Amino acid sequence: MAPHLDFSLTFPPDPAWVRTCRETVRTSTRTLKAPELTELAVLLTSESVTNAIVACEGAGCAYPITLYGEWRAEGPLRIHVRDAAPGLPAVCSLAPEAVHGRGMRLIATCAARWGICLDGPGPGKSVWFQMGEGARADLPARSWEPRKPGES
Repeated sequence: MAPHLDFSLTFPPDPAWVRTCRETVRTSTRTLKAPELTELAVLLTSESVTNAIVACEGAGCAYPITLYGEWRAEGPLRIHVRDAAPGLPAVCSLAPEAVHGRGMRLIATCAARWGICLDGPGPGKSVWFQMGEGARADLPARSWEPRKPGES
C-alpha cells in the first residue's frame, strides 16, 4: 500500500504550541518512513508557525492557527499554516546582525515550492510549502504578490 497521510492541528496563537507543531511534523515524516525530509520539514514548519503566532500577537488576533499537512503516495509533502492576522508575510533583506525576520527567507530558499493563499474560511491567509518527491522543484517558486488598488 502506498503511503498517504493527512493531519491537522488547531491551536491558539501562543508560542508554547511551536514545539507541538514540530513534533507533529516529525512524527508524520517518520510514520511515512521519509527521514530525509524530517529535519528540513520540522525547521520550515517551526518558522511558518512562529511567523503566524508573531503576526497574530502583533495584531491582537485571538483566532486559532491551523497546521495542516498532506502527503499523497505520488506527490510531495505539503504543509499549510493558516492564521487570521491581517497582512502578508514577506521575504526580507536583513542586516547580518538582525535577530528576527529570516523565516520566510528560509522557506523560500529551502522548500521546493511555496506560496501564500488567501482562500479559505474566514480572514487571514495560509503560508504553504512543498518538499520531497513530486514537489516539482523545476517549477518556479511563487508567492502571492498584493496588487495595488485599480490593478487587474
